[in-house]
Amino acid sequence: MPHFRISQPSPASRLLPLGLALLAAIAPLCAAAAKPNVILIYSDDHGWADLGAQGVDRDIRTPHLDALAREGVRFARGYVTAPQCVPSRAGVITGRYQQRYGVDDNLKGPLPLAELTLAERLKPAGYISAQVGKWHLEPTPRSEGQAPADNARAFLPGAQGFDEYWCGPMNTFLASHDLKGTPLANPPQRLTDPRFRCVWQTDAALAFINRHARDPFFLYLAYYTPHVPLQSPEPWFANTPAHLPLVRRQALAMIAAMDEGIGQIRARLRALNLDKNTLIFFIGDNGAPLRPAAWNGSLNLPLTGEKGMLTDGGIRTPFLAAWPGTLPAGKTYEPMVSALDVAATAVAIAGLPAAPELDGVNLIPFVRGEKSGAPHDYLFWRWRSQAAVHDGRWKLILLGPTQRYLFDTAAPDGETRNLAAQHADIAARLLARLQAWDATLQPPGLPTETNPQDQIFFSTHVEKTLTPPAADPAAPMAKKKRKQ
Repeated sequence: MPHFRISQPSPASRLLPLGLALLAAIAPLCAAAAKPNVILIYSDDHGWADLGAQGVDRDIRTPHLDALAREGVRFARGYVTAPQCVPSRAGVITGRYQQRYGVDDNLKGPLPLAELTLAERLKPAGYISAQVGKWHLEPTPRSEGQAPADNARAFLPGAQGFDEYWCGPMNTFLASHDLKGTPLANPPQRLTDPRFRCVWQTDAALAFINRHARDPFFLYLAYYTPHVPLQSPEPWFANTPAHLPLVRRQALAMIAAMDEGIGQIRARLRALNLDKNTLIFFIGDNGAPLRPAAWNGSLNLPLTGEKGMLTDGGIRTPFLAAWPGTLPAGKTYEPMVSALDVAATAVAIAGLPAAPELDGVNLIPFVRGEKSGAPHDYLFWRWRSQAAVHDGRWKLILLGPTQRYLFDTAAPDGETRNLAAQHADIAARLLARLQAWDATLQPPGLPTETNPQDQIFFSTHVEKTLTPPAADPAAPMAKKKRKQ
């Protein structure tokens, strides 16, 4: 009878199944880690001048945001989609012009549930999403939208793709979890925190990052700063220059508190070894209001106009991005970019198919020099009785049915000299572009009447036929002028 030798498995071969099992177990973690995290930080009524990296006012102290600019990209001409809170937030969180779904101004909410947010777009790629701070996309008693105000909870972030949320600008907010991350029964629950608004908002963001360090995540952190009501939070208020008006000191203190929170978030990312796998955007939602009765202490210098205007003072805001090792450090990017680009960029780096309905573009190849030209040939706006189009140099603004303003934004006098009569051909070309864009909106329609407040804005800041609210009310100490 033949003898058969039964070979014994070698130690290495015995380990092979275990090794394969371990690889199978860690593969999802590796795949998750390979997908970059995305953090979108949105400040509120934050004027263009109030960022140290802009080089405008030496009274502003934002060391952590300045570090973000040094280690990333400062967009010199970063625009939002509206000069007001609700439409600006709708535009950035969907990546689509908000006029496509009827959210033209603060009275046109809520954000339709059928409209996809960035959180919903990232979910198929395995992202966990959180919203912290101001949401402002639910119906209110003043809303003209379809949903009644008593149905506001149905329009909170949890219904729009966010897995966790702490929704509210001040000390009372609706939440899915407590500030330590413990899920709440029957959310949303109303919570209260007595600390300055930026402090609890930062804590919620930090807790979310801690819990999901091994997941790809999207964090939308909407600080309610320096929007009114103004406060004097310590210890930041004590460090503001005593010679300034109270409202200016309060705005500076609130911005400093926000800045410190951003520093804490970046430190946490480094401690968790996530900094090189996280893309951070920092953007202001619109310009600062300057009217004496409503001035929030922030400044738009040297830009023309304020919140509520389609001049740059209303829609050009602090705009930064950082992704260590992927984006260049210390770069100032000059071509126009838009808050619409956040969603398109996030979708691209998450490895998802391009979404043609998005109005933004993936900024990464442009900033890295892998794509030539500008991200946008044109940017468009329509708000209240104003509409505008910008081609990167020339900007046409309509005010009501008859008034036309054409500005050469490359000229020193920028948006204070109307060139519509001298360059009628350029104005006509831009108007045709604006009309073509407007025809794609829901509903279409350029301004047919002039809002009285809009007329006051333009008479004050552009025509200068009305007395301006105040001449340098904060008396800022000018820094060396930076190219605008």
